[in-house]
Amino acid sequence: MEDTLNSHAPEEARAFVPGHITGLFRIFDERENPLYCGSTGAGFCVTLGTHTKVEVVDHQRLEIRTKYNDKDMDARVTRTVVAKLAEDYGRTLKVTVEHESHLPIGAGFGASGAGALGTALALGKILDPALDPERAASVAHYAEVVNHTGLGDVIAQFKGGTEIRVQPGSPGIGVVTEFPVDASTVVVLAGASGLETSDILTDPDGRSRINQAGDQLISGLIENTSFEQFIRGAREFADAIQLKTPRVKLALSELDAQGLTNSSMVMLGDSVFCFCDSSEVSTAKTLLERHWDKSEVFETTVSNDGGRLLN
Repeated sequence: MEDTLNSHAPEEARAFVPGHITGLFRIFDERENPLYCGSTGAGFCVTLGTHTKVEVVDHQRLEIRTKYNDKDMDARVTRTVVAKLAEDYGRTLKVTVEHESHLPIGAGFGASGAGALGTALALGKILDPALDPERAASVAHYAEVVNHTGLGDVIAQFKGGTEIRVQPGSPGIGVVTEFPVDASTVVVLAGASGLETSDILTDPDGRSRINQAGDQLISGLIENTSFEQFIRGAREFADAIQLKTPRVKLALSELDAQGLTNSSMVMLGDSVFCFCDSSEVSTAKTLLERHWDKSEVFETTVSNDGGRLLN
């Protein structure tokens, strides 16, 4: 790939990527090319998300520093994005990536995909101001797949809004449609780390349950692209794959008892989502705060905008 970094190119760039919630999915990760791997399924983006700043200087060797909410961390997916783009452009760089995020790590809210996509968009702009954002997004998808941290978040976060992932693959390869949702609807999330995505995606028994349930339920959603079918499919999928933690089971039962039935488990996390009218938000939050810490309960909305550069 041609190296277009020059003295006039920016050495700092910023991006924002929304969080993403998956309700149901089916794994497709056995193809040799990671760009053709991914998942089918369905979910939605939320306005809670991640701001990413990337700073670059020339260096004698590749050096990567990553921070998440002002704390140094070994963010392997972000590091994979940086290494891949640096290799593609033949650069040796000192790269600092700072993520500022409302998304807890490991809760199933798309934090890994948001960090990867924000890094790819921002670093891609620095290395090549003319780089197609879809090409940058494909690098983020690659990083998620090879690290077993996600299969469908990046293509959804690049699009924004709701999504039905009809064909697996990176942005530009995967095929995505959408289902309708009322613009005035509020989303309440509750979640914490507890389910390790990489363990689940590599466990043969877990994969089998996921794919068997996903095949049937995703086909039903493609045939009937309604909000109601999404919720129904998400609930049936959560029951079938047998990964609900005790508090997820209890919270969903209590939400149902309050008539807050547009809710389900977040894939993959010790987490739930609940679509509410504005008059129902207080009830939903109070209920969920019985099971999660108050800092782990969030009020947000569906984000129709996908990941994007900010400068």
